[in-house]
Amino acid sequence: MAPHTSMSFLAYLRLKILVTCLRLLIKVPIYTRLRRDRLLTQSLGVHTQHFRIPSRDSGRFIDAHLYYPDSTTSPKPVLVNWHGSGFVIPLHGSNNVFCAQIAKETGIFVLDVDYRKSPETPFPGPLEDAEDVLRWTSTQTDRFDSSRVAVSGFSAGATVCLAAAIASRSLLSISAAVLIYPFVDMSVAPEAKMVAKPIKPPPPYIAHIFNDSYVFDNAKRTDPRVSPALAEPEHFPPTVAIATCDGDILEPEGLALAAKLQDAGKKVPLKMLKGLPHSFDTGAEKGTLEWKKREELYIWAVQVLKGALKP
Repeated sequence: MAPHTSMSFLAYLRLKILVTCLRLLIKVPIYTRLRRDRLLTQSLGVHTQHFRIPSRDSGRFIDAHLYYPDSTTSPKPVLVNWHGSGFVIPLHGSNNVFCAQIAKETGIFVLDVDYRKSPETPFPGPLEDAEDVLRWTSTQTDRFDSSRVAVSGFSAGATVCLAAAIASRSLLSISAAVLIYPFVDMSVAPEAKMVAKPIKPPPPYIAHIFNDSYVFDNAKRTDPRVSPALAEPEHFPPTVAIATCDGDILEPEGLALAAKLQDAGKKVPLKMLKGLPHSFDTGAEKGTLEWKKREELYIWAVQVLKGALKP
């Protein structure tokens, strides 16, 4: 049997083989894009530090990179970020341009954290990692201002981010969540996720691999810890900023969450990007529409965070 799940060993083995093939297929193209972003990050003049954050499991640690500007005055506000992955692709560090730019433009700490991937570690493992990071963050009062904490997440990272923020609300006061092209409702089948003009949408069978790897049991996909869009509005941070792309089949669930929270009286800055697919910002090339819109998106996030984390 696979750990933490009710799937059979044969089902786990099938997913393991498919995910391994996916990881190998994207290795070269994603390396080129990530290398481009690493070079850009280095030019931003932001410092980085590696951390190994203790998890709830004895002897196991969670990798994190801390981004910070020249000023080392502490404690500072902190943004904790979770990268996209489809729950299965190891892409820690793929948001380095975002993290560096937020640190540079806001003067705050940005903690970019990893989490275990599926199917090797399905739900609730990745969520537990995120909760452990927020618990650790709450103890670092000499470094982080625990009254000014925000979270962010990209794609599947938004699922982990939002579910952890909701679960940790009694432990840590989280001022804002910034969700970039979020995946927040697994209760909707991949075939039902559509937009008028999709751009490079993943085939439904790929989405099923992602979903099955993270939560194999369909009955669990209505759990708000799996699909945080289904959580009660009062459980969300006071500010939830949502960015969507109109070529992304996940846009409808992002917009539905925005409408739900607005109706409940939450502050919901909304950024709708036109003519762009999911994950357009990773490795964007200078002079392209993706480059221009990435700058626009990250500046929007800077302004949201400045407003939410002001003294």
